[in-house]
Amino acid sequence: MTFVGAALSLAAFGVSLFLAIYVLGVVLRGPARRAFFVLMFAFAFWDLTEAIARAMPPGTDEGLLMALLYGTWTGIVIVPAALMHLALTYPEPSPRLRRWWALPAIYGPVAVWVYFIVGTRFMLDGVAYNAFGPAPISAPTGMYSFPLFALWLYIGVALFVRAWLRARRGWAGPVQGLVAAGLLLGAAPAGITEIFWPAIADPAVPLGLGSVYTLFWSAVIAYAVARYQYLVIEPVTEARPLRAVRHGLERGLNYLVVEPGRSTAMGAFREIVSSTPGLCVSALAPERIVERFGLERTPIVWLTTTSGGERPVRPAGLEFELLHTITKFLRENPGTAVLLDDLDYLAELDGFEAVARVVRRVTNQASASGGTVILATGQGTFGPDQFAVLRGSVDQVLEVLHGPGDVSVPNGDHVLLIVPGQDAPAALAAAGGRGGLLLTTEHPSKATRRFGAAYDIRWITEGGEADGPRIPANGLDLEGKRAVAQFVIAHRGGDVVLVGLEQLALYNDFRAILGFVKELLDLASLGGCRLFVTLSPDALSPREVAILARRFDAPTNLAGVRRTPSGPSTAAPESRILYRGPVS
Repeated sequence: MTFVGAALSLAAFGVSLFLAIYVLGVVLRGPARRAFFVLMFAFAFWDLTEAIARAMPPGTDEGLLMALLYGTWTGIVIVPAALMHLALTYPEPSPRLRRWWALPAIYGPVAVWVYFIVGTRFMLDGVAYNAFGPAPISAPTGMYSFPLFALWLYIGVALFVRAWLRARRGWAGPVQGLVAAGLLLGAAPAGITEIFWPAIADPAVPLGLGSVYTLFWSAVIAYAVARYQYLVIEPVTEARPLRAVRHGLERGLNYLVVEPGRSTAMGAFREIVSSTPGLCVSALAPERIVERFGLERTPIVWLTTTSGGERPVRPAGLEFELLHTITKFLRENPGTAVLLDDLDYLAELDGFEAVARVVRRVTNQASASGGTVILATGQGTFGPDQFAVLRGSVDQVLEVLHGPGDVSVPNGDHVLLIVPGQDAPAALAAAGGRGGLLLTTEHPSKATRRFGAAYDIRWITEGGEADGPRIPANGLDLEGKRAVAQFVIAHRGGDVVLVGLEQLALYNDFRAILGFVKELLDLASLGGCRLFVTLSPDALSPREVAILARRFDAPTNLAGVRRTPSGPSTAAPESRILYRGPVS
């Protein structure tokens, strides 16, 4: 029976490991993915250590067996916390998880239980054998400790069932119910044979059926993933309709929206998802999309190199992960809508040809499934030849003309200041800069005199002459990102300032500069901080300035919309008005 026990544990380990890798790499992004991965990791670690222990020959040193059984129980005590985490993140994340103490409160008890298991004799007290191989002997105090652990486990299961009760009438109801039923059917007997039985039995040894339960749980979840696409992006509509329809795009067509900001493309998409499910793909942080454009329920795929958010996708995965996500959503949800924003950003990082191929495949899939696609890019970010290729992939082009309009800087918005370097301190103060982290190519002594002592200076320099904190000019993606990440973690809500962006062009190409600015924006958004960037006029080409300015989403007033079919030219160059003042 020892061989059977080891084989059973090994089989359960294989299923759990496969599910962890599959969901982590293919299916889901964000908190639910992480919670599910932790749960599957706990199952896999539990089963692997148990399989190794059961495969040991007779006469194996008890110390080695005990170490393996400690590992088994470490995996076991992670399960309740992971269940609570998953219950609070799926199908919709709980607002409670946004609080800093939420995850420590969920996983903190794990450390306590591991201490009692490994560091004391409060729960386990030696090795014995059951029908499947070696197993831990329950300590005399197990009659108190094991029921406490069972209570913790069943609280996690109860929270998961509660999440199903809340979602049972929605799209997640059937699949969430299936997984909840599997957990109940497995957790109930597991408590009897593996927790309560050792506390009252003589000898006090579990029956060794833990691998049967993990295999059962994993099989149920695997069926849910395969049959119901559990944890996959699901189509939902916004709960609150817009007060008035302003754009009126026709469903079932593909559009290209060209504008300095994002208000038209996002507004038109928001109108559509009031009655039709949709998927939003944007380089703008999801929190800012929710706040500015009201996409409270619509799934948002965030184009970012920074880990965070529910569905982050690296721009480097354009033709693989991102394309697969969009086409799969359109194919499996006919008649839905997709907003593919920031084509200019993707083209700069991945190349225009790659973006054009993705656009063609996405619009073809939308046409085949009766979906609506809105492509959005900045005005002046593509050359005439590139724009002609994009125009040929859509049914209509909307070119939005903006005047200067309202150039105020709302509190909390990121700001791009296009001013001469000498005017940077005054412009920064006028925009609301309060002090914080300042990245500059100026010598720290001069920067301190110009900007004040309220700023913590990080000198960007190519030499080794810095006697204080410095960032290598050609190491922005590593040292620069690390400095900003440490600051936003320690100073939530503070200011991050990058002065003299044009000076970075002496050491980096525009692609690297754009990537660095985007990373700063994402880190600042995740940390609740505000980013200020100064750029001297005419230091970069108009196209590069337009691409940078759109990252900051300048608030402007709508002056006019020019709508044309995909064939003719959209507008004469002289009709395009691009305002490049202070933006946020």
